[in-house]
Amino acid sequence: MSTELLEGYKEAIIRLEKLLDIKPDKDEAWYNQGNALFNLGRFEEAIAEYDKLLEIQSDFYDAWYNRGNALLELGRLEEALDSYDKSLKIQPDLYEAWNNRGSALGNLGRLEEALDSYDKHLEIKPDFYGAWYNRGNALFDLGRLEEALDSYEKSLKIKPHFYEAWNNRGSTFAKLGRLEEALDSYEKSLKIKPDLYEAWNNRGNALRSLGRYEEAIASFDNAIKIKPDDHEAWNNRGNVLGNLGRYEEAIASFDNAIKIKPDDHEAWNNRGALLNKLRRYEEAIASYEKALEKAEFYQGWYNRGIALFNLRRLDEAIASYHKALEFKPEFHEAWYNKACCYAIQRNVEQAIENLQQAINLSPDKCLDIARNDSDFDGIRDDERFQALIQKGSHTEEEALQAALLKKVELEEYEWLKAAVRNPAFDFLKDPEEDIYTLADGEPFDDPAWAKTVASDPNYGFITDREEDIYTLADGEPFND
Repeated sequence: MSTELLEGYKEAIIRLEKLLDIKPDKDEAWYNQGNALFNLGRFEEAIAEYDKLLEIQSDFYDAWYNRGNALLELGRLEEALDSYDKSLKIQPDLYEAWNNRGSALGNLGRLEEALDSYDKHLEIKPDFYGAWYNRGNALFDLGRLEEALDSYEKSLKIKPHFYEAWNNRGSTFAKLGRLEEALDSYEKSLKIKPDLYEAWNNRGNALRSLGRYEEAIASFDNAIKIKPDDHEAWNNRGNVLGNLGRYEEAIASFDNAIKIKPDDHEAWNNRGALLNKLRRYEEAIASYEKALEKAEFYQGWYNRGIALFNLRRLDEAIASYHKALEFKPEFHEAWYNKACCYAIQRNVEQAIENLQQAINLSPDKCLDIARNDSDFDGIRDDERFQALIQKGSHTEEEALQAALLKKVELEEYEWLKAAVRNPAFDFLKDPEEDIYTLADGEPFDDPAWAKTVASDPNYGFITDREEDIYTLADGEPFND
């Protein structure tokens, strides 16, 4: 707000106070006084003025509406809703109240009701870009991404230079995996508003997903230059540096994120993952425990279990995986890793029970890993283990053999998996080509593939790489 405008509001308040001294029941004066205080950010005082007016004239719908806005600014959402409802009961066509009512409902997580409010607004005034934008945000939060895109498009058709809508349109494309379109949206947003740090941050995430790591770092650096205390940008920058193997720089970035936001559980978790990768397990555990100040953060419990496993503190690892499963019972990796711990302890019954749970949740992946996982060597000859891992063991091989005989075209990934396990596909083994990496530079994210490759001497050239092939695409290591 300009100094001139600020002074104008202050003068208006002085004049209105004088008027109210002369005539205390002057309705318009109470209303204007409230508005002036609102514009100065003095929301509590504004509410008091609106209340004085509404005691005298309870059907003054604009006062109810503005009172709702002041309450919304203060985060008193239920009270704001009540004020908007009173305003709309008197004046049902007050479209601004429908829009702001939607914002209050959205902030309360009542997204379907928020959508209804935005739709009411748009029935009355379909050319208001802000309501289309807010509707898009609610749809995005509901996971209705194609509908969200449509709402952002309508907003941008009305107001093409609406940089927030370009930014959120980009985030929707990113969520849909349409990364090039996401980048285009972020760049349109930044062309309009070059200092929009959120768009630089989002652009960096899209570039990271595309494997364009150096460009991603430059994007995060721009976000940080604009807003040095943007802990999310520091955290995201750390993730990319980790992707590049620049671990110490990455840890320094996570440290900056934590310095800004000491309870940033994601940054603590990511820091722990890199310390684990560097085999600094005790430090990793300390980081995970900071992340777990958010007790329901299941990924932190899981990763803590991995670090404890690496220290062969198996009972503690089991307890950590168990905590992860309390918060995410369908987390098959945690069931699998618990099974590994029990197998190493030669606790066959618990190993089988936990492995069965993992297989129930992700049959193909967990069976593939277990068949070749050295963690199960101590119980491999047990007939119960053999019965479990033999389930469906011939299905994929037979299908691949049949496909070969019929010359059915398979995706490269399936051919390569077959080449490792099946001598019939030895012709695919080419030591001149790094078959662990796809043409676009992204590693396979199938842990079964990675672990099988590691155990096959024909693929020794892969295991010599600096890349940790036991790492999933999301950066979480398996505990082999």
